Amino acid sequence: MLVKDIMTAHVYTINQNQTLLELQGLMSDDNIRRVPVLNDAGMVVGIITDRDVKMASPSEASTLSRYEASYLLSRIKVKDVMTHNVKTVYANADLADVAALMYQDHIASVPVMDEENNLCGIVTDSDVFRALVDIFGLGQSASRITIDASDRPGVLAEIAKLFADHGINIISCVTSMTKVQGEAEVTITADLSQVGLGIIEEIREAGFNVTNITTSKAR
Repeated sequence: MLVKDIMTAHVYTINQNQTLLELQGLMSDDNIRRVPVLNDAGMVVGIITDRDVKMASPSEASTLSRYEASYLLSRIKVKDVMTHNVKTVYANADLADVAALMYQDHIASVPVMDEENNLCGIVTDSDVFRALVDIFGLGQSASRITIDASDRPGVLAEIAKLFADHGINIISCVTSMTKVQGEAEVTITADLSQVGLGIIEEIREAGFNVTNITTSKAR
């Protein structure tokens, strides 16, 4: 899955020389929380969030009137508050790349660039979570079977053949390394409603350790 498949393509932007009052109006009118910041040449030079605006605004305990607070926000430029060293990703990057970037750098949103380095979208942590739900098949009525397996060539083919022999379609298959050297964890999501759980015993008889079975209904 690529970034372009999960990003929001219609992205609101603001110029770095506009004011926080203008930004506040944009965020309020369109109910958005994160806005990429552009310079006069249209290049991405930063990103600003509703939290940044809140931090720069007078507190609720302030004695300033609403008009005085608005005047203050009209004097502060976006470039004075935004995050300058903004991280970006390309639209054709893999989902894993943007997920790793957001996790490692503790960021909740990333502007997305096309091949000409023009802004073409934005991807948020919510987009990544939604994509993972799709990958794991969590939005469908299905069973998830977690299997401990040795990390060796052909092991996935062996497991997949057990399902294929019963005509069971695998919705998703996710593998991850365990803390045990040479061992991997395989999570298979499949619809077993028509065939029952007999496949579980066959997996065990084939020498695999089934560590977890869960069933979910479509939401």
